[in-house]
Amino acid sequence: MRISFEISRSRKKRAYEAADKGRRGKAFRLAKSTSVNSEVSAALVTLRDRSRNMVRNNGWARRAVEAITKHTIGDGIQPAPDADLATCQLVKRLWSKWANSTACDWYGKTTFYGLQELAMRSIAESGEVLILRRWVMPDDNNPLPLQLQVLEGDQLDHTRNGSNDMGYCRLGVQFSKEGRLLGYWLFDYHPGDSFIVAPALASKFYPKEDVLHAFEVLRPGQVRGLPIGVSAFMKTSDFSDYEDAQLVKQKVAACFAAFVLGSEDDGGEDGAIGIERLEPGIVEHLGAAESVEFANPPSVSDYDAYASRILQGMAAGYGITYEMLTMDYSRVNFTSGRMAKIDVTANFKSWQYFMIVPQICAPVWNWFISACMIKGELSRYISADWTAPRIQQLDPQRETAAQVDRIKAGLATISETIREMGREPEEFFKEYKQDIDRLAELGITIDSVNTAITANGEQKTGGGDESITAVSAQETPDNVTKSPAEKFGVGGTTSMVSILTNDVLTDDQKINIMIEWFGLKKEVVINMLKNAKTENE
Repeated sequence: MRISFEISRSRKKRAYEAADKGRRGKAFRLAKSTSVNSEVSAALVTLRDRSRNMVRNNGWARRAVEAITKHTIGDGIQPAPDADLATCQLVKRLWSKWANSTACDWYGKTTFYGLQELAMRSIAESGEVLILRRWVMPDDNNPLPLQLQVLEGDQLDHTRNGSNDMGYCRLGVQFSKEGRLLGYWLFDYHPGDSFIVAPALASKFYPKEDVLHAFEVLRPGQVRGLPIGVSAFMKTSDFSDYEDAQLVKQKVAACFAAFVLGSEDDGGEDGAIGIERLEPGIVEHLGAAESVEFANPPSVSDYDAYASRILQGMAAGYGITYEMLTMDYSRVNFTSGRMAKIDVTANFKSWQYFMIVPQICAPVWNWFISACMIKGELSRYISADWTAPRIQQLDPQRETAAQVDRIKAGLATISETIREMGREPEEFFKEYKQDIDRLAELGITIDSVNTAITANGEQKTGGGDESITAVSAQETPDNVTKSPAEKFGVGGTTSMVSILTNDVLTDDQKINIMIEWFGLKKEVVINMLKNAKTENE
C-alpha cells in the first residue's frame, strides 16, 4: 500500500507542472482563488491613478489610449431606426436635431458622438464611465427634455460595501437581496476636486433607470471596471525609466569632449581638480603628465531591437498592434498589414458591439425615444440598429473587388457590405438614387465620366484638350475598347461621377482620390475633371 501511495503522489505531481508549488512555481505565489470584485476592490484606485499618470506623462500610454478610442468610435456609432420610411425620416430628424448638437450634453460642450468618444477614452484610461440622465425643460436651445451628464468612475462611491435596507452594496453598486441591480451610490462632485468640502462628499442613491455604467466585463459578476492595458503597466513604466536612463547616459557622455591629463598646476587655471558642472564641450583638466584623451560616448546600437520588443509587449497588453502604438509602418507589407488588421479589428468590434452599443448607445436611444414621447413627437417606441464606423481599407481596389465578388456569389448582401463600410444602407440607397436622378435630370449618362454627353447625344470636348478615351488608351491595351463602365462596373462609375462633381472636395483632393481608388493616371483624371466642369457649365 505504501508503494502504491508513493506512485500515486508522483503521478499527481507530474500531471500539471504549472501547479508545482516548489521553486519553479514561485512566480505564481500571488495567484489565489479570490473573486473578481475582491481583486478589483484592492486595486481599483491604485490602477486608475497610475493609468492616468502614465497617460499624462508617457507618450506610449497616451498613444495607446488614443488609438483605442479613435478606432473604436471614429466619427461615431450611429443608429438606424427600424420602422417604415416616413417614421424613419421623422425619427432621424429628431435624432439629428438632438444628437448632432450640443443640446444633448449637460455641459453643452459636444455632440452625442463626442460623448461616445469621451466615454471610450475614460474606459480605456480609467476603466469605466458613468452617464447620468438629466431631465430639462425644452426650449429653443433644448429640443428635447433630455441631457446626458458624463461622470468619471471616481464619483461612484467604492467605499459603499455590505448589507443595507435595500439588500447589499458592492463597491458603490446597489443590489437587491436576490442579487438584482438596483442602482448606484454617486457623489454629486468629483471627490478629488480640491474645492469640495467634506459635507458634500456624502454619496446619494440613483436608480439604475437614470444611470449608465459602462466598462469592459472580463469575469462573471464583475461590478467595476479596470483600465484597458493593466497587464502592460509595468512594462510601460520600466521602459519609460529605461528610456530616461539611456537619454541621461548619452547626455552626460556627450558633455565631455576631451580630458586633459597632466597640467603643471594639477588643476587647470584655477588650481581646482574635479567636475564642477556639466555642459556640452567640457575639456576637463586632470593633472600630471599632460596629454589629451578624447571622449568616446557609449553606443546604443542595441536600443532599437530591445525597444521594439518591449513596445510589442506593450501593444499586446493594450490590445492593439505594434504599428498602431508606434505609428511605425516601415516593416509592414500588404499581407502582414492585413493579418494585423484582421486580428485587431476583432478587439475593436468587441468593444463596439459588446460594450459601447449595449451599455451606452442602446440605453441612450431608449431615453431619447422616451423623451420624444413625453414631448409628443412620437406616439410609440421605435427600435434601432447601430452601425459602427468604417474600418479604413489597406488596399481599396483589392478589398472592394473582394466585396463585389462576395455579393455576386451570394455570400453577402449589399446592405451587409454597406454596413461594413460604416454607412447606413437606407441612407446610402437614398443618396444613390438622388445621384442617378440628378444625372438623368441633367442629361448626363454614366459614360460621361469618359466623355461629356449632352441630352441630345452630342459629344463635347474641352477645347483643344485630348479626349479621355485617347489618353486612357495609353494605360493598357484594354482601355482602347473598354469604357469606365465596362472596366469598373456601374457602381464604380457612379462613384467616379460623385467624386468629380462633389462641391466639397478640391480639385487636388479629387485627383488624389481617383488615382488611389481607381489606379488612373493623373493626366486622365485631369481631363475627366475638365469634361465634368464643361458639362456642368
